[in-house]
Amino acid sequence: ARTEIATNGDVILVVGPQGKKIRVCSFILQNASTYFRAMFGPHFAEGKDLKSNDPKEMLMPGDNANALEIICNIMHLQNDAVPQSLSPSDIFDIAIAADKFDSVIALKHVSTLWLKPKGVESISELGYLMAAAYILDNAQAFSEITLSMVFCHTGSYLPLADQVIGLIDFVPWKTLYLLEEQRNWMRTELQQILFDGSTDAGSDETNACTCAWSSRHSLAHTELLRHQELQPLQILNITISRVIERLEQMKDPVISNQWVPCMYRWHRNPCYRERRGQSLRKLQGSNGLCIDCVRSGTVPTNQICRIKH
Repeated sequence: ARTEIATNGDVILVVGPQGKKIRVCSFILQNASTYFRAMFGPHFAEGKDLKSNDPKEMLMPGDNANALEIICNIMHLQNDAVPQSLSPSDIFDIAIAADKFDSVIALKHVSTLWLKPKGVESISELGYLMAAAYILDNAQAFSEITLSMVFCHTGSYLPLADQVIGLIDFVPWKTLYLLEEQRNWMRTELQQILFDGSTDAGSDETNACTCAWSSRHSLAHTELLRHQELQPLQILNITISRVIERLEQMKDPVISNQWVPCMYRWHRNPCYRERRGQSLRKLQGSNGLCIDCVRSGTVPTNQICRIKH
């Protein structure tokens, strides 16, 4: 069966090893793609004697039929035939095809619907989305997707370099190192938040306090972290998003009823959740990787980045 994207089309694309036939209008393809503009121009046989009443077949056995069909639907404004959502690997295939046929601009707006990391947990699927965002030059999506990769993954990023997945053919190697660098920075920030909680009641710097106010609060906070499995070594195998979730739900530490505070008037009352919440909100508001920095070299330049960092 033939897919009639343009019923009056003058070209039939015969795509993929199965030879899927897609009828299109060469004029529309030329407007949206410099690749097709050259192919259907006067210097190639494909561009000669094109007639809508006798469409010419063009063989494209090495291309992805489903990806090219979606791209052609977008070019022809057949929006009802364009999926609202796709699997990450399908989006990656479409991005590769768009890059090959120089039609990235044509996909600029519809790609924002597809490049959403919410609900995607597999690191390989997030990797496909990241690569697609990079190919399609979507700075906002690239930042959001890489942030999810930092927040929702505990293992190494090196499997993304596997040739079976094929991401490194399109995304620079240094992206994997930058992901690890940002994750390490965020883990350090979390450690600082945890440490700050242990000093929320101040420090015993005066002999006027005889009840060890801050020391007892600090010990209670440390015991709470141990009970919640939030000590440094305990959080290494937990995703950053899960650590944040535990911290948001964590109650205040409780000191033994046998302890009686002294009458020192300058005891500092801890505000654990309030201060912790402020720090966590700041961390959650972080951006992912900047696509413009990833594209540039390792030497700092005066380039203008589209993502604030």
